[in-house]
Amino acid sequence: MRTHNLEGIDLDLPTGALIVVTGVSGAGKSSLAFDTLYAEGQRRYVETFSAYARQFLEPLEKPDAERIESIPPAVAVAGRETLPSPRSTVGTIAEVHEHLALLFARVGSIACMRCGRLVAPATPGSVADAIDELAEGTRYEIAFPVEVLPSTDPAALARSLVEDGLTRARAAGRLIDLASESPPVPAEGGATFVLDVLVDRLQRGKEAPGRRLDSIETAFTRGLGRCRILVSEGESTRSLTFVRGWRCASCGTDHIEPRPQLFRYTSSLGACRRCEGLGEVTDLDLGRAVPDPRKSLRGGAIAAWSGPSHRGHLEQLIAAAPRLGLPLDAPFEDLSLAQIDIVLDGDIAAGYPGLRAFFGRLEKGSWKSSVRSFLGRYLTRRPCPECHGARLRPEALAVKVEGLSIADVSALSVRDARARLEGWSALETNEVARRILAQVRERLAYLGEIGLDYLSLDRPARSLSGGELRRVTMTRTLGTGLVNTLYVLDEPTIGLHPHEVRRLLAVLERLRDAGNTLVAVEHEHSVIRAADHVIDLGPGAGEAGGRLLYEGPLGPFRTVEGSLTSDFLFGRKRVEIPPKRRSPSASKGFLRLGGARGHNLRDLSVAFPLGVLCVVTGVSGAGKSTLVERTLYPALREKVHRELLPVEPHGGLTIESPRPPEEAVFLDQSPIGRSGRSNPVTYLKAFDEIRRTFAATHEAKLRNYGAGMFSFNVEGGRCSTCKGDGYLTIDMQFLPDVLMRCPDCRGTRYRPEVLEITYRGRNIAEVLDLTAREAFVFFRHRRKIQARLRSLLDIGLDYLKLGQPAATLSGGEAQRLKLAAFLGGSKAALNRAGNIAPTVFLLDEPTAGLHPFDMLRLIDALNALVDLGHSVIVIEHSPELMACADWIIDLGPAGGDEGGRIVAEGTPEDVSRSGTLTGEVLARTLRPDG
Repeated sequence: MRTHNLEGIDLDLPTGALIVVTGVSGAGKSSLAFDTLYAEGQRRYVETFSAYARQFLEPLEKPDAERIESIPPAVAVAGRETLPSPRSTVGTIAEVHEHLALLFARVGSIACMRCGRLVAPATPGSVADAIDELAEGTRYEIAFPVEVLPSTDPAALARSLVEDGLTRARAAGRLIDLASESPPVPAEGGATFVLDVLVDRLQRGKEAPGRRLDSIETAFTRGLGRCRILVSEGESTRSLTFVRGWRCASCGTDHIEPRPQLFRYTSSLGACRRCEGLGEVTDLDLGRAVPDPRKSLRGGAIAAWSGPSHRGHLEQLIAAAPRLGLPLDAPFEDLSLAQIDIVLDGDIAAGYPGLRAFFGRLEKGSWKSSVRSFLGRYLTRRPCPECHGARLRPEALAVKVEGLSIADVSALSVRDARARLEGWSALETNEVARRILAQVRERLAYLGEIGLDYLSLDRPARSLSGGELRRVTMTRTLGTGLVNTLYVLDEPTIGLHPHEVRRLLAVLERLRDAGNTLVAVEHEHSVIRAADHVIDLGPGAGEAGGRLLYEGPLGPFRTVEGSLTSDFLFGRKRVEIPPKRRSPSASKGFLRLGGARGHNLRDLSVAFPLGVLCVVTGVSGAGKSTLVERTLYPALREKVHRELLPVEPHGGLTIESPRPPEEAVFLDQSPIGRSGRSNPVTYLKAFDEIRRTFAATHEAKLRNYGAGMFSFNVEGGRCSTCKGDGYLTIDMQFLPDVLMRCPDCRGTRYRPEVLEITYRGRNIAEVLDLTAREAFVFFRHRRKIQARLRSLLDIGLDYLKLGQPAATLSGGEAQRLKLAAFLGGSKAALNRAGNIAPTVFLLDEPTAGLHPFDMLRLIDALNALVDLGHSVIVIEHSPELMACADWIIDLGPAGGDEGGRIVAEGTPEDVSRSGTLTGEVLARTLRPDG
């Protein structure tokens, strides 16, 4: 196998085994697992299509291997997930909601939205069954209702009915002979009057079944889907109403036939009309719109209209104020509720549309970044007032199974949903329901086994941490129940606390025992030790890697020489514990956050020390991301930059420091760019100088090629077929899309004439194919380029190729690349003339995807930031980084409702003695031989 940097390695992999591919970052693990094994599985899948179907697909490129034999059908569980849709929830990603929608459509019953009565479409057979329940000998009449309006001509109505052979009717219980008497008509302005027109008069037990069914069918036809049975009970008459469609027979409220689309908030049929399936709406935040209620309307109480750009709207309000009865010089806080409503909602007749209408017009242009930024200062997201966060229309919520709507089930945690569904055994007499319930229970069981039983099924996917999102996504694939399949997994333990890895291992081992083959790219020591077969690649990254250092069972791996993985796994090397730790102090300061109440946080008050490397840790679901990313960071941005971001509820942030931070930077694992042409060299702003270097060559000047000719982002020198992407995207229908190398430029991105221009013997495409370390040496005389690339070397990303598509970067690599960009270009990170702007860096699991050897450089980079006078707060599970921290804040003790509290705080040594789950891990890390 020679894919990418693999150097012609030969492997003999056992089937039905757990195989771990390991090695330093950039050694070729993904090239082997995904770009060779999984890619060949996909290619063979396409080969099974008919010749007719294949003619619409470009042939997939065969991996660079001489022979791959006996490969099973392949499924990839990759870690490079795109940002989920705002409508995505735990239930939709894990495909639990899809099965619940099918269950409610098949066995759900409708409770009328207005009166609560059971709604079911009637048929002639069901009406006949209701008649059979009457006592023997009971007299009854089959009729249909006719609405009589005040404008109705009673004589014409009677004549029309008689001509159709319908001669009798009942009005308010009185029998009317239509041949001789016209029906009554309501008075002008009165309510609509209902006339029961009789089709047949029968006696229970003495009627002919055929005649009864014909009369019922006639009533349904003439009554526009409605039939009434009038039962004689002495002097009075009791009526039974039946509706052929989904209309309530009691109050006449219309409903929608249950079908799967009705229960999906991604469907136009099922989504709430107000929020369009989002569960929340954008609304004006009065506290932000009027930040100082002591000001008057004339004095600028409405902050959005205080600037010159929108001053005209304030003048419009001032002009209309006398007609609206608004005091212009009184403090805003003294206005009555009615007057505030006028300010917000306006009065068109008075010439003032209102503050909400102003923001509504601006939202139509929210595609502009400047408008989005302006709106973000004054608008907030609130639960939808119509669906109350359920995301679905009322007709969907009216469908119940065992007394619960689909929104009620989705609001349950995974743990509670499993318990509730176990009690639905009565449904299993229905074969369809039994099969659907089995699928739902299996996926819920997977979510529980991988430690996510505390999540609710309607939890928005965007509110999940990176590790939670990866595991929910894994459930979608692992819950299919496939056998004899090759599962290729990309670091499944990312985002997991070390204590939780054993639960994931149990899931993987169960998949293996079912007859599947698992190939996992992984660095976690416990997973490597549990492997049946280990493949170690190295010894370095990029051109220095791609060689097979070891293949086989774990035992002999101990004695392999030259393997960094073996050295760290068996304790010959380790991340060194710092001999001295920085101590929090009043001279450096603290960030004091009080009353944090987002999600499961228990009114938390936390002091984050400044000027140290602070690590926030805890089991999954303990509240780390909620505390740091969604509470501390936006609160800090508001304090430092006056920027209003969505923030979880809290009691306030106080900065106590003689030198408060001047900037706050959050580096997460989201992709570095939306375009398929985004890559490390463009993100680092190094490509501009590289293009200028090529444009300065003698040959480029002769051809009059400017720097723009060497860009793949604009027309000119780029390939016109792939638009500079280097690849084409093929829709694989039921499988993920496949990227195929462009047949015209062969992946170089450029036109042939541009590739004829070289600098030091390499063209622009060959330069983009260099790794960061190779490029650093290649541009040894170009100081500006080296300055941009140096930070990649400092944080262990020297193996990345300059032109590697951003979509192929893992979340951890994307996050470290953002850090490299900041180190390489931000004034706050560079010590220029010794003038440093103190910055608070917040990072979310920066060690994701890192080999322990590569962690050394990342830890050095983080410590270098602290030494320059900055503060670093890291969400992390890695025992190595926790052990190198100055201060640890441990949340727990468990996830979900059992988390959200500080269970330990202090130095790593202090936490290691606390007895918490994190403390146990730290104790083993700090005292490996103890």
